[in-house]
Amino acid sequence: MMKKSQCCLLVAILCTCLSVAAAEVSEQELTVVNPSDHAVLAGTLAIPQGEAPRAAIVMATGSGAQNRDEELLGHRPFKLISDRLAAQGFAVLRMDDRGVGGSSNPTPDATTLTFAGDIACAVEQLDSLFPEVPIGIIGHSEGGVIAMINAADNPRCDFIITLAGPAWTGDSIIMSQTRAIAQAAMGRWNPDQEAMQRRLLDIARSNMPSSVARIQMSTVLFEAYGAAASTPQMQASIDAMTSNWYRTFLRLDPAEYIRRIHIPWLALNGSKDLQVLPANLETIKQLCPTADTQLIDGHNHLFQPAITGMVNEYQRPEQAPSDTTIDIILNWLNALVH
Repeated sequence: MMKKSQCCLLVAILCTCLSVAAAEVSEQELTVVNPSDHAVLAGTLAIPQGEAPRAAIVMATGSGAQNRDEELLGHRPFKLISDRLAAQGFAVLRMDDRGVGGSSNPTPDATTLTFAGDIACAVEQLDSLFPEVPIGIIGHSEGGVIAMINAADNPRCDFIITLAGPAWTGDSIIMSQTRAIAQAAMGRWNPDQEAMQRRLLDIARSNMPSSVARIQMSTVLFEAYGAAASTPQMQASIDAMTSNWYRTFLRLDPAEYIRRIHIPWLALNGSKDLQVLPANLETIKQLCPTADTQLIDGHNHLFQPAITGMVNEYQRPEQAPSDTTIDIILNWLNALVH
């Protein structure tokens, strides 16, 4: 997955210039090809003008199909980070996920490991374009796990920054966020609901064929909801829980990679994050004592100033990520790359 000979990147002609803060930045449209399955990923490379970049960084999005800006509810966090970093002398590559924007159709069986391979191709091509500078990854949520995988296994990755990167197995992440959201919304967590959730996760996490897993999940849901378990919404949930991506995510243990990370690492989490709980930072520090872990007070999963951290606050106008978050990233990078 990590061999340079396996990765190639085609640079399109389109190039535009814009002014961001005090620097002029060139944006080049790039097409990254992962030849392991011929996936094509469309991207934008922001390059500071005048001098060679201080470092080159590829952005790794969180779970779900996302565009290169990781656009959500009016926020464009990756565009915002790219603009700020490029203005300070860093080259930044952000890409559409498979099946989004200019990228090729999604691969049905693609997993977190597949996406880590995509990012590895981008890392190696940035290394080819800028051989004299450090190459790093900024990953948000699942993208944080992708950064960890590359940090452990890709020798061309020189540093990583994780934004709410999970340190626990996928099933632990799902259970913890479900409990936290229920507590925040209703002030309690139903033990019966937890038992049902645990049964579904155990089925999804098992090695049984998906056809068998579907039958067992249907049985669990019928016991809980009766005829309502046959609604299209419930069936769509079963489809999601038996997908190759979800079942792999539940089994994946980031600790296997975290223990092997020996490069500079900034790990950030918001204190009000209900999706990847702040306690994940403690696990990162235990498994990788050299990691620089920082908790940002009053911020949610999008690194946006928050009141409760609930998902319904994501649409608030407060900037995501906040200037505070980006300043922490820039200060860390400035200390790393003189």
